[in-house]
Amino acid sequence: MNICILMPTTIEVDDNCSLYKANCLMPNNIRIKQYIDGIQQVRNLNPDIEIYISDNSNYLNKESELLNIINENNIKIIMNAPNNFGHINKGSGLIENWIHNNDIIKKYDYIIHFEPRQLLQSNQFIDNFLKNPRNLFTLGSDKKHFNTGLFCIKSDVLLQFIKLIQPHILIKNNYSIENIIYNYIIGNKISYNLLDKMDLIWYFPNHPPVYH
Repeated sequence: MNICILMPTTIEVDDNCSLYKANCLMPNNIRIKQYIDGIQQVRNLNPDIEIYISDNSNYLNKESELLNIINENNIKIIMNAPNNFGHINKGSGLIENWIHNNDIIKKYDYIIHFEPRQLLQSNQFIDNFLKNPRNLFTLGSDKKHFNTGLFCIKSDVLLQFIKLIQPHILIKNNYSIENIIYNYIIGNKISYNLLDKMDLIWYFPNHPPVYH
């Protein structure tokens, strides 16, 4: 069974953008520290799984502590990830990243999607999946969407999803990625399992860290 961890990222945001100036985004120095911690932790907990990082900010084109950590931990860097939609709709940017990595996704039976500006408190979610690979999610607070910070999905399900759900659909209808993945899985009667928690810390600007 071929499995990888795929980490789409926007490590460095444009400090001239309106969201950054309005303090709606984490300052870049804090973001980078969170990425360092999150990436080191997921590698420490999963030493034998192939991990890819697909950054759309060009931060990894220059020397940095983070780049050294990524290389030291044998994490594969996917270059030239596009960034046309993420500043409009986060989910559109995520789909754009998945489309860019279509050929990599095809190589694997399952993808573990992880956003590494989060900090795993344990590996319980991934370990549970590895014991029995399947589509695996946690529910959001309203019980009508999946959390997308960490989930596991069969590659052919993800490939079909990004074939049918293009980035502009989310922008046009103001959809969230959390809701549209949930609706896609439920609407197409795709089998999945739920866990109660991801067991990670999720960071928000101007807000204490949230445990999920």
